[in-house]
Amino acid sequence: MLLGAVLEFLVLSLPSLIYRSRLRQHGHPAVVASTAVGLTLGHLRDSLPAAGVAVITSGLGYAALTLIPRADLTQHGAAVGHPTTAGGYAAIVLLAAGEEMLFRGWLAGVLFRKLGFARGNAIQALVFLAPHTLLLLVSPTLWPILPVQLIAGWLLGWLRHRSGSVAPRLRLTPRPTSSPLSPSDRAETPL
Repeated sequence: MLLGAVLEFLVLSLPSLIYRSRLRQHGHPAVVASTAVGLTLGHLRDSLPAAGVAVITSGLGYAALTLIPRADLTQHGAAVGHPTTAGGYAAIVLLAAGEEMLFRGWLAGVLFRKLGFARGNAIQALVFLAPHTLLLLVSPTLWPILPVQLIAGWLLGWLRHRSGSVAPRLRLTPRPTSSPLSPSDRAETPL
């Protein structure tokens, strides 16, 4: 699982790294090339909006997971929204970093410059949603995750635009469909 996550991170990061390299080859300073793909540290002031996005997406993710039958959350040996090992958490961090590099770093950066924020962000959010629709092949009951992914994609694009960086999102690594308390824990957790 972890090896697959490392490979996925590398593949998802390639467009940003290639684009940054091409900008450098064309004489752009390193800081300009890195900023173009959101590879900057960002600012501490962006931590509060990032926390707000994390709270909103985690809440929506939790709500979505409560709509999915428990059996479908653990189908095929995968626990949707609920990592159970350190390797599972590491895989989530790597996947989140790769997705940010691809969708908000490279794609949103290009779209914001070419189309402006409103259209560029809407397009990157829809492109971000597209691979997540494959969840429906696992089980159609996973559909509640899709609106959350669309909203999360838009909010994360807003955060990237506001901060100029993918770093604020990466400082708060829970995925949009993750929650500290998975719905599958409800019955076992005393109130």
